[in-house]
Amino acid sequence: MAARVKAMEIACVFSPDDYRKYLEEVGPSADGEFAKGFQYSGSYCGRNIEKIYQKAVEHGVYPSLSEAVTVFKKAKHALVITGFFVLHQKGAEGPKGAFGGCETDGPLGALAVLRALCARGVYVSLFCDVHNGPVVKKAYDTMMKYFEANDAGFWQCLHTFSRCLPFISSEGSIEAAVTQKVFGDKTINSQEERSLCTAVELGRALEEAWGATLRPVDTLFALERLGAPYRNIRGRDIGEHTEPIDCLFPLVEGNINEESRAALARMPLEALRSAAHVTVDAKSLAVGDGGNEVGMGKVVSVPGVGDLSPGGEFAALSVNGCVRSCDVAVLGTVSNWAGSAIEAACHVTWPAETGYVPAMRSSGSALEFALLEAIMAKPTLAVDGSHNDRPMSVDGLNFDPYHREFYDNLWHLAGVTDETKRRRVK
Repeated sequence: MAARVKAMEIACVFSPDDYRKYLEEVGPSADGEFAKGFQYSGSYCGRNIEKIYQKAVEHGVYPSLSEAVTVFKKAKHALVITGFFVLHQKGAEGPKGAFGGCETDGPLGALAVLRALCARGVYVSLFCDVHNGPVVKKAYDTMMKYFEANDAGFWQCLHTFSRCLPFISSEGSIEAAVTQKVFGDKTINSQEERSLCTAVELGRALEEAWGATLRPVDTLFALERLGAPYRNIRGRDIGEHTEPIDCLFPLVEGNINEESRAALARMPLEALRSAAHVTVDAKSLAVGDGGNEVGMGKVVSVPGVGDLSPGGEFAALSVNGCVRSCDVAVLGTVSNWAGSAIEAACHVTWPAETGYVPAMRSSGSALEFALLEAIMAKPTLAVDGSHNDRPMSVDGLNFDPYHREFYDNLWHLAGVTDETKRRRVK
């Protein structure tokens, strides 16, 4: 089982050629017979994820899929966070007069993790903000309809263990007593005020969604969510279009973007978590594919990673690398892929209380196609973050063949194809 999970981790970040070169540098591998990489991962997409992974491992920082599952096994209530706002002229005017929408990378992977946790009796709250919430909610609602039609038992499981939260904003007014409780008597700046508002609004959203059954969030999970300093791949600051939910994640200790890190150092993490109904010792996990996402400070702060850049007009990670860290990071060429890899790894190593994988037609690609089609349709109009005029696409890759082949390969590694064959033989 461990070998299959490691193979999924390798497939998320390396092409076969990347993996061969990696082994030439690090020496013989104990990754197992299944680890080969995936043809469209790593250098095929040209964003250095394979280099980030290698440098992290060289410095003792392991982006581990199996460790992520281990942490999730101890969760009682997880907050799943996604949504990366992309500025474009395709859709309707959004908050603050911005034209744009949520990118297609993020919601699908976040829902994969939500499914995996709910199936194992973990309560899950799906974060929604005013910028990305319409797309995230559309994805969630589409998933619920899919299982209502294909697996009523798992639909009931999702209905019991998950909530898609009300949309929150970082622009509301906060009572002086609340501000004083969190920050004391000091004067707070606009970033601190927005962070406090986000935390308080999250707390209220959780109360509204769960009512008297609300239990504190003990696990934070972010997937493809922009984090401080809130700069996109070109280094453009889009912080005003990003609710700073990353205020609930720890800061890196150093080695990256010291100016941004210092500006956030006064943030009282424990007090903000308490305001949001998050335990002060909550575990944090994160998925990213470029380095500017929440939690990726764990790997971006590794020596040499800050110098990496996709090239051209794109910024180096010393400019846009996230200064928020996490307990466990998982990397992916596409963040959705890493989210699905967590789901598949759970299937392999953590027995579900409510089975559901057969309802996804073994490979899972049918469900992922349905979700992508739904969020890219009007009125939500999610867009490919690389090419906002491209249909049925994520991170510059069309669903067919790129994403479908990844999902098929992933569930093959999980042994689902073999299980299906055995059932047919019987």
